[in-house]
Amino acid sequence: MRITDVTPFLLRGNQTYGAHAGAAEATDQGDWLLLVRVRTDEGLEGWSDVETMGPVAARVLQGSGMSALGFRTIHEQLLGRDATDVEAIWDELYVATAYYGRRGVAMHCMSAVDNCLWSIRAQAAGVSLAQALGGRRRDRLPAYASTLFRPTPEENAAAAQRYVDLGFTGMKFGWGGFGTDPGADRDNLAALRETLGPDRALMIDPGWYVEDAGRPRVRTMTETTTMLETLGDGAPYWVEDIVHPERTEQYAVLAAEFPHLRFAAGEQQATIWELRRLVRDHGIAVVQPDLSRCGGLTVASALAPDAARAGVEIVTHSWLTDLLHAYSLHFLSTLPEARWVEFNVAQSELSAGVVNKSLTLAADGTVTVPDGAGLGVEVDLAFVEANAVTP
Repeated sequence: MRITDVTPFLLRGNQTYGAHAGAAEATDQGDWLLLVRVRTDEGLEGWSDVETMGPVAARVLQGSGMSALGFRTIHEQLLGRDATDVEAIWDELYVATAYYGRRGVAMHCMSAVDNCLWSIRAQAAGVSLAQALGGRRRDRLPAYASTLFRPTPEENAAAAQRYVDLGFTGMKFGWGGFGTDPGADRDNLAALRETLGPDRALMIDPGWYVEDAGRPRVRTMTETTTMLETLGDGAPYWVEDIVHPERTEQYAVLAAEFPHLRFAAGEQQATIWELRRLVRDHGIAVVQPDLSRCGGLTVASALAPDAARAGVEIVTHSWLTDLLHAYSLHFLSTLPEARWVEFNVAQSELSAGVVNKSLTLAADGTVTVPDGAGLGVEVDLAFVEANAVTP
């Protein structure tokens, strides 16, 4: 079964990233969204989204490369390849893009294509993606609501109450200036904890950089330590992504200083080599490979045994569309232990519109792993084409 086409769909919207006033939902990246479709000569196709710099990635996927190995585009390299030879294709693409890739946009594109090919492999075998990945161990997973901090404690409490009313048993608030004002942090945490009560999990994602007068900079270790001292009072289930992705050894330092806190990281790491180092050496409790960035399902599957041996929990990062949610659900359903799936409640009109039928939260706070051959989620092609622009 040969690959006949690798097509990027670059969608343009008019919503901007950020939180809004009151209990109104935040918005993810609603200005640009990139989807990838891989087609075969037997009529099977796979779709994936990819969280990256969309206009650049579209050219990496289907543009004009150079003659030398290491400078090729993904479309050029994949035409005619056996679509079911997924792991070998990963290795080929890593070499084919080596001089401008290995990480960043090129790896994000590889991740999306890898996901597509796993979906095609499952369709060709007539099984679900989870079965192709080794077999489903559970049919549903608890979901946590993933959103952004609102400006005030009252607004955060109102947002949290809405997620409680929807049935979520866990929720994650992130960014929004958290970690720059200890007093405001303390007030926001107190409001959230009071609303959630003792039986619901609270995850905090402050990020590792801040903006001063519009200029980004890395948060200092002194600022990070002050923030963690405040966070201890909120009893978070985990604290996420607070260290520069090239300095992950700092997690071990922080874990020794704050043994009562659990650290989560990995959404900005790529390749099995980076993720293995993070899991083995750096003091985290939760690893968060993003299937649209880390190298795709091939890399995440290779990571699972390392995480199990190290006693590190895997919770994929999936703050994008229901395509990414579905890939995450299938993967997590195959693991010996899986406690959460991230569920983006801040989807923009673009993110929410790409599938025909949205994944939904059940009354018990879980989301069902999709059924059917392959991914089990259908793309709304009419919506995609209506919102697509020329890269």
